[in-house]
Parts: sequence; C-alpha cells; structure tokens
Amino acid sequence: MQHIPENAELQRSTEAPEETGNLIVFDLHTLTRFQDDHPFVQILSDIGNARLVLFTFRAEQQLKEHTTSSQIIVQVLQGTITFTALDQSVKLHEGMLIQLEATIPHSITAETDAVVLLTLTPSPSQHSLSKELFQNRLPLLTRTTHPTPTEHTSPEN
Repeated sequence: MQHIPENAELQRSTEAPEETGNLIVFDLHTLTRFQDDHPFVQILSDIGNARLVLFTFRAEQQLKEHTTSSQIIVQVLQGTITFTALDQSVKLHEGMLIQLEATIPHSITAETDAVVLLTLTPSPSQHSLSKELFQNRLPLLTRTTHPTPTEHTSPEN
C-alpha cells in the first residue's frame, strides 16, 4: 500500500494555484459554470504530458466536428451527451467515458445539461478548434519542467 509522504504539497484549486505541487486537487463542483450561449471551457491543467479540460454544456449545445493531435478521453461527470466519430454516434451518460485516437474527427452534442472532463495526451500541438475553445484561456495549472519524482514508501507492518 502506498501513501503520500508528509512533505508532499497539497493544493485545492478553485482559482489558479500560486505554486505547482506534487498533488493538486481541483474542486469541480466549484469550477463548474453553465453559459446559455455556448459551452463553458476551463483548462484545468496543462503539463505537457497531458491537458485536462472541464466543459459544461446546456442541453443542445455542441462542439462542431474537429480534430486534435492528441489521444483523448472524454468522461461524462453529469448529464448525457452524444459523441460522434467514425460515422458512429454513442450516447454517454454520467459515469461513462470514451477513448479516441489522435486525428480522428469527432463532435459532441449535449442531450441534457452536461459536465464533461476531457483528457488530451499529450498536450495537443494542433487542435482544429483551438481558436474557438482555448484562445485567451489560461490553464489553472501549468508546468514547464518535470518535477523530481516523489518517493513513495510502504507503511511498516
């Protein structure tokens, strides 16, 4: 069994963290906001190896078909969406996720109000909706250098 060392940093994020730590906690309930005219987008983290993005959709809002240079994992935290790729549409609801390889055109339509967590790995070098989704949006957390691995120890028996 692993545990977190006492000196590991813990950060609770509702706004941009002041310093990067080994363990970051994002309170998604606090960060979730809905907008009536278009989906809400919050880049939670962009550390090079991965980008985490929180999306909220009102029913019938959508992300038009687009591509990215990253593999993606789309996880539905609340509500129901239709995810379309490769001429297939899949209804995903709370607790479901889908994985898609890089460069495959895809789109999302919200069937109900929905909260979605997107993981892009690695951080995209290209995204066809970059201007619409990510321009002028800074991540709450970024890392330009890789941290030194924190040693994990097992509790003594």
